[in-house]
Amino acid sequence: MRFVKNEWIKIWNQRSSWIMLGLLIVGLIGMLGLNKYFTDASGTQEERRAANEETITFYEEQLANETDEAYKAELEQSIALAQYRIDNDLPSEGTMTAMEGIDFTLSFSIVIVGIFTMVIGASIVSNEFGTGTIKMLLTRPAARWKILLSKLVATLLYGVALLIAGLAVGTITSFIMYNSSAPIQIIMENGQIVEKAMEFNFAEQLALNAASTFMVVIFAFMLGTLFSSSTLAVSLALGIMFFGSMITMYLSNYEFAKYIWLSNDLAQFVGEGTPIISDITFSFAVIVNIVYAIIFLAVTFIYFIRRDITA
Repeated sequence: MRFVKNEWIKIWNQRSSWIMLGLLIVGLIGMLGLNKYFTDASGTQEERRAANEETITFYEEQLANETDEAYKAELEQSIALAQYRIDNDLPSEGTMTAMEGIDFTLSFSIVIVGIFTMVIGASIVSNEFGTGTIKMLLTRPAARWKILLSKLVATLLYGVALLIAGLAVGTITSFIMYNSSAPIQIIMENGQIVEKAMEFNFAEQLALNAASTFMVVIFAFMLGTLFSSSTLAVSLALGIMFFGSMITMYLSNYEFAKYIWLSNDLAQFVGEGTPIISDITFSFAVIVNIVYAIIFLAVTFIYFIRRDITA
């Protein structure tokens, strides 16, 4: 615990750690504010009616110039739904609610926190080797694996702290900026208009995306341990993070592709999501991720324990 505390202090002593926290909060408030600017007003009955009438006008203009019968039917349905909203004094389809703002907050925070935590994970060990401070650290009467584990735990705790901060700021901002009434989904079923309460699977979204982020972080942590250059480790990890889906799609026609870690990203299963490779199941993806996590951690700890620290 003492080693984790030391690493935690070292992380927050870096100016970049505070900058990343600031960027998360400013970016989150900025994006929510931008969404507020583009969302339809819904504070009064007049505003709700005006927004729905504008929607009807837009669809009617498209309908007048449309020749495709299938698309005309969709436009007519959209007009009927907007008219239903007027008749029942409901916000327009372009109105964002506080719950939708929180849902956006969660999605945005997970992506940004994943990137920032990955940067910390890739550099927390490699920076020690780059500056030479690793020699002083390893002179302490403690097992190397404990030192390395403390760095990993501190990195993950940093990510958790950022996520909590982002969710707190985003939730408060959403309730301040947006309508806090329950978001309603208006759909057409068997020719009848039906109201349904929108469902948000926050727990599932958080759990699966957190698992996906954890894999990226320990991969970056492994690279940072293997290479003395934090720049190289961060660049490789970012490349995998941003181009992983593209690589998966390119290899999807090969049988071995479903055994690759990138093909089994658990974030693919959020909601009604489907994996890029169709025959990958959720249970299979979980097993593959566990196997790769063990490999990443084993390589990291074995290399660090056996690595020769030159004077």
